[in-house]
Amino acid sequence: FYDVKTVASYFLNQTPDIAPDYEGRATLTVDVARRESSLTLTKVTELDSRNYQCSVLIHNDDEGTTSATTYLLVLERPSPPICRIQGNAEYWNNISLTCVSEKGSPKPSYAWQSYSVQNVPRQFPPRTTEKDGVLSLFNISMETSGFYICESTNRVGSASCNLTLTVMPYSMNIGATAGIIAGVLAGIVCLGIVIYCCCRKKDQKDKYAEGSRGRYDGSRDHPDDRRDRYGGSRDRLDDQRDRYGGSRDRLDDQKDRHGGSRDRLDDQRDRYGGSRDRLDDQRDRYSGSRDRYGGSRDRLDDQRDRYGGSRDRLDDQRDRYGGSRDRLDDRRDRYGGSRDRLDHSDARFDESQYD
Repeated sequence: FYDVKTVASYFLNQTPDIAPDYEGRATLTVDVARRESSLTLTKVTELDSRNYQCSVLIHNDDEGTTSATTYLLVLERPSPPICRIQGNAEYWNNISLTCVSEKGSPKPSYAWQSYSVQNVPRQFPPRTTEKDGVLSLFNISMETSGFYICESTNRVGSASCNLTLTVMPYSMNIGATAGIIAGVLAGIVCLGIVIYCCCRKKDQKDKYAEGSRGRYDGSRDHPDDRRDRYGGSRDRLDDQRDRYGGSRDRLDDQKDRHGGSRDRLDDQRDRYGGSRDRLDDQRDRYSGSRDRYGGSRDRLDDQRDRYGGSRDRLDDQRDRYGGSRDRLDDRRDRYGGSRDRLDHSDARFDESQYD
């Protein structure tokens, strides 16, 4: 059934009656003598495109044709179409490009055209379908990217729209790209921090190792110097021994020459008593040397505690200097023997006096 609306009506000897929806846009003219009626519509739109019927009612006359119908088509050029992409423009996906004109009478038809990124016309890929303004693309790839133009056309005119299609790798969008970039930058920063910390730690170890080696080398030099010093003391002790050996010879010679002069022997005894005092002084001096050596041994032990390493080398130095200490004790015993021999000489001179 059709939706029937009254536009205008006329009764004999009366003025035409216009429906409210057409007030100001519709006029009805009736000529009964000529049996004609005319309906005039102004400011028509696409909504006015429809069937219009004219009916005549004559009292007690049912014969003949009482109505006639006509169709009114209001022509309108298409409005600019709207182009859209339906689906995700990513590799291997299927998408659709839509093109729709909201206005246009008669109903417009649509046609798509494709251009490459170099703006060169090209054919659609295989399996592409186009119907009622919908362009369907299947299994898209980077080659599908380009420019697409849709044209909407009817008998009155045409209009067009265009869009740019950019096919991106799967799941490659702005958010994902930003996340990937941020992650890479964060990784680079962390790696730089780790490398910096490792290099700094290595430099500190190298500096500590160099400083320790320099101090241990210095420790080796000091014992060698002390060894030379104690070697010099040994030479002086040998020289003292020779001197006192010569004093004994001179005493024997004086005994033979003077044959018991008590005064001169007393004088000689006093002189050798002074020599005995010098020997005691030498003993005290070498005892001081022994104390200094003991101090050196304490410093070596202190170095061993400070650096905690090279234990074998420090023990070796300790053994070597322990041997030096034994040699000093041996010298002490030897010079103690010299003192005993001098005392024995004094005793012999005393016996000569009483004889």
